[in-house]
Parts: sequence; C-alpha cells; structure tokens
Amino acid sequence: MSRFDKLHPDLRRWLQRAMLSWSVKSAERIWAKALRQNHGNVQAALSELDRLERALMFRDIERIWGPDHPGLIDGPARRTAA
Repeated sequence: MSRFDKLHPDLRRWLQRAMLSWSVKSAERIWAKALRQNHGNVQAALSELDRLERALMFRDIERIWGPDHPGLIDGPARRTAA
C-alpha cells in the first residue's frame, strides 16, 4: 500500500476509477511511458491511459464473448472491420 501512496496523485485517482485491476508496477510503467510520449503533459498521459485501458477491455470482450458482443459496437475491433 505504501508504494501506491507514493504514486503521482493524478495516477492514483486514475487507478481508483479504473475498470481493470492494475498492479502498481504496471501502472508505474504505463504512466512513465505515457508521460514520455506526451512530453510530461499529465492530461494527455491520462488520456493515453484511458485509451490503453479501453483497448484492453475491447480485446478481452471480443476474446471472451465474441465479436458480436454489444460492448464492441464502438470498439476498435468493430471500427477496423467496417
């Protein structure tokens, strides 16, 4: 828990509302990468984390329930198929 408490406050808030269960280690890794890619822009990094989480969710939805699942209507798999 102390490692979680040491995370950047915005990353902690993001994790609290995340749909997936992220480990602190994974969260630190994707946060650092998102910040680098966005030149330290916290809001852009948070948007990247949201995008990544949605992509993982859509991947899991399609893998588990199939491509016709209603949750995929707006997902990346559906967009590329169109």
